[in-house]
Amino acid sequence: MVDWKYMLLAQFPSFFIMAAYFLIRHMMVRKTSAVKSILWVLLFGVTLSVSVLCLFLGVHYHYWTLLTLFPLGFASWIGIILIVVSIVARVVHVWEKKRSQEKLEQAEREKEAALAQAEEAKREAQERSQMESLFSSAPPAEPTELPEPAEAAEPSVEAPPAPPENETNDFNFF
Repeated sequence: MVDWKYMLLAQFPSFFIMAAYFLIRHMMVRKTSAVKSILWVLLFGVTLSVSVLCLFLGVHYHYWTLLTLFPLGFASWIGIILIVVSIVARVVHVWEKKRSQEKLEQAEREKEAALAQAEEAKREAQERSQMESLFSSAPPAEPTELPEPAEAAEPSVEAPPAPPENETNDFNFF
């Protein structure tokens, strides 16, 4: 038959470990949040007092003595294992949460960089199209006509007109 009183009182090491955890949590948040800091200190005080109460009640009911206090029984190890597993699970959860937050922030930074790069490319394309439209809308320059060097310098000599074909050339000298 299981003695529930012994099982409960044997959890004094577990309560002590929880008190140490609460003290560590208090030290972590004491400079950032006064309310959380007070909460952790209160939890530390309660669990430490419950640990000491369980320890001395176990001595009172003759489950152990102060000399045989440190060799823990099976019931004490159950609580210690549960507390250690829950603390490790909490630490792993916080670590994974922080890691996923960092990944999200990294993705956000990459997205912002890609958007900035796309915006820069768009602005450059607009500037390029504006420059092209300025050059295409300007009237083309008219070429200046330069005189041809050989013809402009010498006057043209015209050939005499050809005689008409129907006329005859009769020369009468007398």
